[in-house]
Amino acid sequence: MPAFNHEELQKEYDSTEKQLYIDDIKQIVINSGSSLEGNSFYYHASLNIFPELYKKQVNLFWTGKQAVRRICEIGFNAGHSTLLMLLGRDKTPLDFTLFDIGHHRYTKPCLEYMKSKFPHVRFEYIEGDSTVTMPNWISENVLYSRLYDVVHVDGGHSHHCIVNDMKNADILVKLGGILIVDDTYIDYINNEVNAYLSSGKYVELDVLKSEGYTHRIIQKCSL
Repeated sequence: MPAFNHEELQKEYDSTEKQLYIDDIKQIVINSGSSLEGNSFYYHASLNIFPELYKKQVNLFWTGKQAVRRICEIGFNAGHSTLLMLLGRDKTPLDFTLFDIGHHRYTKPCLEYMKSKFPHVRFEYIEGDSTVTMPNWISENVLYSRLYDVVHVDGGHSHHCIVNDMKNADILVKLGGILIVDDTYIDYINNEVNAYLSSGKYVELDVLKSEGYTHRIIQKCSL
């Protein structure tokens, strides 16, 4: 795994044209008439920038750079995290599997926008309750188990959801792959990450300590 150089990464991230994309996504959300759910840039249910999320953005930017061929995200929402993981990559082909509940009017328009801006990425969008759709998808795509470089767990926040999403993410992520778990400021989500670390199958990565809506990033070290 390449070293996480904080200063170089932040300079690289700051030099991207991310604001152009963010403004476009913002307009799509406004046009939808829906309230924006929590994401990597704004306060929940608003379009007000949350400055404390900057470190989280840099972390996601870095994780995307580590992906060789496949990324999975549970919880696409408006695509902010997806954008961050794609910004730092070159234009080599990438499979990006997305699971989303599909409750927001802006989600599909934002996905179509991402497709138009990143034509080298093959997006697969699976809509519905991830605790149901992910096991079904995995059973139909057994060959993809343990092939994902990066899996981002950012779906439902109930205890039932996080337990099942983590279990399914563990099935998909490869040995040496990265698992990002969002919203670890919630005790039972943070405890779930601790349980995976205690199992000996994962180690925690030395990335920027996230603030605001915190996340943790772990790496699979054994099957």
